[in-house]
Amino acid sequence: MRTAICVVDPDRGELTELIALPSGGDTSYPGLVWHDDLLWVSYYSSHEGRTCVYLAEVTLTG
Repeated sequence: MRTAICVVDPDRGELTELIALPSGGDTSYPGLVWHDDLLWVSYYSSHEGRTCVYLAEVTLTG
């Protein structure tokens, strides 16, 4: 299990993983905000031995 940022191509019916965030075990409930050309992602995960909330700053280029 992990939390990842993916892109969906509905015309081709394809899902492509762009980046896997540091996560594992019990991980879920992402929140996403696009601001100043950055994607901010909040999520929780237990990959460090206890459940914590994380905030990732993701730069997407295309």
